[in-house]
Amino acid sequence: MVARERRFKATEAALIGALLVVFATLLFPLLVGEERGASVLASEPGQASTLRESTLHASGEPTVAPAGSSALPLLSATSARSDRELKADVLAIIEEAKRCAQSNSDGRVQSDDIIVAVHARKLGSGDMVLRIEDDLALRPASGMKLVTTAAALVLLGSDWHFETGFDAAGEVSGGALHGDLIVRAGGDPLYAGDESQLVDVRLDRVATALRLKGVEEIRGNLLLDLGGFDYPGPGPEWPPASQYWQEHCALAAGLTANAGVLATRVTSTSLGQPATIEVWPAHHGLESRYTTVTVAEKVNDVRVGATAKRVTVGGKIGQSIGVVEASFSHPDPVALFESSFLAALSRAGIRFSGEVRVLRNIAPAQRLYTMRSSLRSTLIPVNSDSANSVADQVFLATGRATFGRGSREAGGLATAKALEQLGVPADGLAQVDGSGLSRANRVSARQMATLLAAVLGPENPMRSAFRDSLAIAGVSGTLENRMRSGAATGHVFAKTGWISGTSSLSGLAEGADGVNWVFSILVEYPQAEAGLNKYCFKPMHDAIAERLVAGAGS
Repeated sequence: MVARERRFKATEAALIGALLVVFATLLFPLLVGEERGASVLASEPGQASTLRESTLHASGEPTVAPAGSSALPLLSATSARSDRELKADVLAIIEEAKRCAQSNSDGRVQSDDIIVAVHARKLGSGDMVLRIEDDLALRPASGMKLVTTAAALVLLGSDWHFETGFDAAGEVSGGALHGDLIVRAGGDPLYAGDESQLVDVRLDRVATALRLKGVEEIRGNLLLDLGGFDYPGPGPEWPPASQYWQEHCALAAGLTANAGVLATRVTSTSLGQPATIEVWPAHHGLESRYTTVTVAEKVNDVRVGATAKRVTVGGKIGQSIGVVEASFSHPDPVALFESSFLAALSRAGIRFSGEVRVLRNIAPAQRLYTMRSSLRSTLIPVNSDSANSVADQVFLATGRATFGRGSREAGGLATAKALEQLGVPADGLAQVDGSGLSRANRVSARQMATLLAAVLGPENPMRSAFRDSLAIAGVSGTLENRMRSGAATGHVFAKTGWISGTSSLSGLAEGADGVNWVFSILVEYPQAEAGLNKYCFKPMHDAIAERLVAGAGS
């Protein structure tokens, strides 16, 4: 009898234990909600993890929503399980990337040397289901371009235009402007991209309009009025000066042409003969030294660069190579605009023999013509193609349109204002350029994903313009050669980012189950280690994006 009673009690205890497990699994998630700022994906008790999860500094347990609160929707048992499975998979992907970094660095980089921050949420529902270190303010690299363009769209609107004014400080009569021609800066990047003749075409329209106003000769000076825009210069904590000639360091300014970038196309010819060389904008105002030679070897040794005096395109190109294209920065974007505009005046037959002066805030004068460029036209170059100087132009122009100053400080204030309007906390955010090139920029994965959720929300009128500007996995922009096979192809719309020691991917993932996600992945690792982004962190980004596309319950 005693033995039977003991067996009964043991059975009873086991049954109670099983019921408690069922209660915990099926009913407990229905009684709790996710407190804003806490994770519903706490690690399982006893789970080992080398990741530092900023959202789990407390116990990591779910928090009961106060009675009558408007907390996020209650989670079903199924969704809670699928969310835990998603997080477990992402943690495994991150751990594999850390092992990859350790292996590829021969042990110089350890797991604790790497910070990986992730935030993912279901678009439209507000559910924050994946949070790893997501409140840490980290360098976003070119991911900062998402903040730049979102702020511009929020504050200025998708129909906003850059405006460059051409004013007459004197009477136009008898075919002449009896006074100065003033060009008033509007921050227009005047970006040509792959359209080599676009700068000339745009400025030819201006010159033609001036002719139609009766200007065949300018008898005063050409005054380039920078207004509230700062003089061009590198940003704080940019790469060293030895890189300033490269395209990614092109300077932004109130007046510029092709966003301060020179582009060249070198075409091979007969053996031993000079290659055919095109540079645009063609009228760059610098001495030209074009010496590239066609050789028999299959070699691409074309060397380009520009100094304060000279543009150089030299080296060798193999005959079988055919065509080589390259881009590099002009040392002075305002001077580049000046030379391009003077060439347009000459092509239109407008005579000018005065001086060119760069000034600020010249007194109002008679408007002859306004050159307009749409903000929307800059979005793809910035977010899909990652054109740094175009992003910086947008950043400065947003600051000027919002606060009257085309400066880095005003651009940063404009960003903070836009985030406030979107309901995104700005704590820890620091933005000193529009491109993300500066190592002084900071943003958290949570801020980035929350920003994306606000801009890409179904009720936001800027949604289409913003989404259409993003690179598409396996299809376009900086993602053209990534995620080219598998479920993510054509279903991840995102912005890549990299500077030495920093890697990021943030954007939108269309789930195969019909659930769309916004996400942000930010990584910081030792700056001195080359190759880790290519071999470890890019694959990690892609694997996480693939996992989001597969769906939380996969």
